Amino acid sequence: MHRAPSEWMESWQYYSKKYRASDLLNEGLTPGEISVAIQRAMDACNARGLEIDEHFVPVYTRFNGGIYKDFRLSKLGLLLTFLNAQPQNPNVAAFQIEVVKYYLSRRQ
Repeated sequence: MHRAPSEWMESWQYYSKKYRASDLLNEGLTPGEISVAIQRAMDACNARGLEIDEHFVPVYTRFNGGIYKDFRLSKLGLLLTFLNAQPQNPNVAAFQIEVVKYYLSRRQ
């Protein structure tokens, strides 16, 4: 059975995303915080002309007996989302500081 190119691309975009936004629940983020961070990460991609669907694919996830909107993410999508999360979370703050330190070390 042959797929149309658009069907193949949709399938590839879905399965090439190895991460889920809900994985960030394990870092202490709430679903609301993740939603805000995803929007900020998508805004950053838009500002730089990156294709959103290459990094963020909306899906639904079953969790604790409910169904929730989630995203499958590329590695860039995951890291941008985490970088744009609330710095009051110690894991997010540590990541933000490490990113800036790494950037500064490469600029010297």
